[in-house]
Amino acid sequence: MINRQDNRRRRTAGVSLMETVVVVGVMTIIMLVITQIFILNYNIFARQSKRAGNDTGAILAAQAISQLTRGASNVETSHAFNGTTRTSSSTALVLKMPSLDAGGNPIALSFDYVAVYRDATVTSKIFIDTDADPASTRQDGTRLITDFNATMIFRYNDSTITTANRVSVYLVNSQIDRDSTLTTRAWTSIYLRNAT
Repeated sequence: MINRQDNRRRRTAGVSLMETVVVVGVMTIIMLVITQIFILNYNIFARQSKRAGNDTGAILAAQAISQLTRGASNVETSHAFNGTTRTSSSTALVLKMPSLDAGGNPIALSFDYVAVYRDATVTSKIFIDTDADPASTRQDGTRLITDFNATMIFRYNDSTITTANRVSVYLVNSQIDRDSTLTTRAWTSIYLRNAT
């Protein structure tokens, strides 16, 4: 008799195959739900990151172009920057601006030149080139202002670019996120404060 009771206790103390299958099935369903939640959250995060990159790039590019244009004396037809000639057009802007001393004051008869353009090789990138007078506090060089650009259009309020005293710029930044395209548009119109 004692042996039969011990055998019954051993059988009831263990886990049956059916119970194991049920537990594994429930855990699998829970893991699938958790995985889907993580995937969904990651997709939302990736999309929002791209949207933020678009928005920030377009806004900062429009702001940089606006600040440069506002301080310019006039729009130049063209100027050579480190051996490359940039020409003002509907896709590029070349500005002539008074050079500034350490106190931020204009230096008489001294000018800096700035070009805003899209890169010829990677057309989604917009750069600003600066050719500063040696006496100016501005630094020579090239800097990237956005790298998601799809469209950049300049408009001038005069058919003769060099006499224009207002510049309008239209920017479209774009990125592809799996099955959709995220687009940000920025537009601004600026009067040249130091126009002659």
